[in-house]
Amino acid sequence: MQEILQRIVDRTPGAQGAILMGFDGIPVLQAEAPSPKVDIEAVAMEFSFRFIELVKAAEALELGTIHDVTIKTDAGVVIARVLSEDYFACVFLDDPAYLGKGRYVLRVESVELAAQL
Repeated sequence: MQEILQRIVDRTPGAQGAILMGFDGIPVLQAEAPSPKVDIEAVAMEFSFRFIELVKAAEALELGTIHDVTIKTDAGVVIARVLSEDYFACVFLDDPAYLGKGRYVLRVESVELAAQL
């Protein structure tokens, strides 16, 4: 699974890192760009708790299952994708211009990640 995360980073321009994370806030694996500008583990841990709240809100409102969440900040973009009821993957981009590419690569690679869980 490490190589899949590395492919996400390598195939996405501006990607600072990718991480496989449990909804319990525990990181499983991660891959980083050569000189990351952000601590992807800290970002994913902090957002994991908010992500759980969004999943519960969607269920309570009968909106269905959340598949992905995108958060744009001044420092970059966090894209998170649900892999199972216990795990999600996310990638951090320092340039929002590659948001579409990042979402695409994460979506494609998440199929293999989910299969290996």
